[in-house]
Amino acid sequence: MELPASIAADAALARQNVALSAIKQSAEQGKAVAKILEDATRSAPASGTRGTHVNLSV
Repeated sequence: MELPASIAADAALARQNVALSAIKQSAEQGKAVAKILEDATRSAPASGTRGTHVNLSV
C-alpha cells in the first residue's frame, strides 16, 4: 500500500523538522558548555607564576 504524495511529503517535512530541531538543540548545548568553561577560566584565581600570559579570547 502506497501513501498519497501529500501525506508522504508531510511525513518527510516532519522528519526534517525533528532532525533540524535536534541539531539546533545540540548546538545550543555546545554553546552553553563553552560559556560555562569560559566563565570558569575567567573566575579562577590567577597564579603568580603560571598562566599570566594566556589569551582567553582565542
